[in-house]
Amino acid sequence: MAQNLISAIAWVSRGYAIKQPKEFDLDEEEINQMKQDKLINKNLTQDLGKIQEQDEDSSEDNLPVFCQDLEMHGKQQLPEDGYPVAIEDLSDEEKEDYQIKSSDALVIAAKIENEFSSLEVYIYEEEKANLFVHHEIQLSAFPLAVEWLPIQPGQVESTSAIKGNYAIVSSFLPEIEIWNLDVVNVLEPSMVLGGEIEQNYKKVKNLKKQNKKSYKPDSHTDSVLSLSLNSFKPNILLSGSADHSVKLWDLMLQKCVFTYNHHKDKVQISKFNTKEESVILSGGEDGKLCLFDARSPDSIHQHKMLGSLESACWDPIKGYQIAYSTEDGNLILLDARKISEQPLANFNVNKKALSSVHMSSGVPGLLATTCLDGKIRVYDTDAPIKNGQLQLISSYNPKLESLYCGQFYQDSPWTYGCGSSQGELFVWDMQESQQIVSHFSNRVAPEQRPKVEECTSKNTDDLCMKEREEIQKMEQEDKEDMEEGGLQEEENN
Repeated sequence: MAQNLISAIAWVSRGYAIKQPKEFDLDEEEINQMKQDKLINKNLTQDLGKIQEQDEDSSEDNLPVFCQDLEMHGKQQLPEDGYPVAIEDLSDEEKEDYQIKSSDALVIAAKIENEFSSLEVYIYEEEKANLFVHHEIQLSAFPLAVEWLPIQPGQVESTSAIKGNYAIVSSFLPEIEIWNLDVVNVLEPSMVLGGEIEQNYKKVKNLKKQNKKSYKPDSHTDSVLSLSLNSFKPNILLSGSADHSVKLWDLMLQKCVFTYNHHKDKVQISKFNTKEESVILSGGEDGKLCLFDARSPDSIHQHKMLGSLESACWDPIKGYQIAYSTEDGNLILLDARKISEQPLANFNVNKKALSSVHMSSGVPGLLATTCLDGKIRVYDTDAPIKNGQLQLISSYNPKLESLYCGQFYQDSPWTYGCGSSQGELFVWDMQESQQIVSHFSNRVAPEQRPKVEECTSKNTDDLCMKEREEIQKMEQEDKEDMEEGGLQEEENN
């Protein structure tokens, strides 16, 4: 695995982030309580052990990062880099740069850098094509999935949810964390769903007999690999885990309300449908792609997957089509109404894994994939399917090595972001491609329709020609293989 990697991203809709993010602040009593917290001390045990082995003095420089943060808050010091703890100490010009404008697009990126994991909150200024990190949140474990939450978890007002701006994060731990994105230098999540129960080891006489872990009621018992928020009821969360289960969570009640156990291996994908609020898609290492209604968990419709699952998505506009990609580079399109029948399309894109597949919610038929070969490919799911293949419209290589976790921005149907094995976030405005704009623009409303003559990039179209040449070559090789196989069969007869 790469040392620097963005493993998941999520876009934040405009108008939810507050203009001036708040500071995370602790009084002296809270700092002392956090230092005594068993969960925090457990996470720091390994680092503290390394410090003791060094046989050096216990200066602040030798403290783990998390302890340094606590000391910093206690002494009201400023960090060496990033934004100061005290926002009021910023100059007027710095404060203006720090403010989030209503026109800004925000992206949450789950990142690992060497031994550290974090959430990076980016600002993307679309008019200037300017992308930068606004602030970041330190995590205790490698993040695997992230979802944006537009309400305050656990908070209601007159029976209605309160508007908020949070990130839901899953990791190799059996818990789900929810972080407030409107607070900078935050040290702890606003809410944790599930997880292990901390034991008082001082009262345990024989630690060797206490190997079995204890978990909170209805918690996952292994890594949480996937998350999906219900677009109709944003207090309802879906999660898939390496413990073979799919769980339904109510964020207002702060608990799991149902567990589905139809998979026999790790659940890599769990997705709510965008048109039917109770319809769920799940996929696992048991080779099954399952479709079911949350209210009827015993009625499961299955598709035997054509390879090891990498990613899957619903068509957000049609609502009944499913696209999924595999580890061996195949892209498959299904009709959910006929999920057990032959797929609409099934073809090999590349010998390397197709790490993500996603569709635009504003441009019908616009599908994009990321691949470990470093390319983004754009297909049309609404065009006639020939020889089991979707029509390739364009491709682009941002030269960031392997690419992961691609997603279209829900507020801007032509904007697409993805992570890379270099730890960088890449955002592509597809309006720059003449090939993409000329092909799809007539499918969107006039106010969202870019002008072909204003497209600035032609290199994507050059790459697209090369991709088409590769596809034609592969088609010719497949044809020759089939003909050769036919001749051999005739000779055997």
